[in-house]
Amino acid sequence: MNITEVRRGDRLVVAPVGRLDSNTAPLLDRHLSAAIQRGDTRLVLDLAGIDYVSSTGLSVFLSAAKKIKPIPGGSLSLSGLNSRIRLVFEMSGFLRLFPIFTNVDEAVAQP
Repeated sequence: MNITEVRRGDRLVVAPVGRLDSNTAPLLDRHLSAAIQRGDTRLVLDLAGIDYVSSTGLSVFLSAAKKIKPIPGGSLSLSGLNSRIRLVFEMSGFLRLFPIFTNVDEAVAQP
């Protein structure tokens, strides 16, 4: 899995590419934890490059959300979910847990 970051205004856009499964989830979890610890608490996860998410991969999103939730002004948004990934989020109930946007531009435009 490759993970890139780009700053867009007051948001940090994190874009993982590849499969998010039991092998790669720890890498993304460490990456997000490090970003939050250094003070990047307004995150947009661009999932356009993700082609598979397992239940272990889903747990990474919950973990990051739990770390950000108590921080004033903190937010975690998701963008770029393809139809398969969106279905996984829908079936697991995760669509209700996160703000979901079609693309990064929409996500960073939110207050």
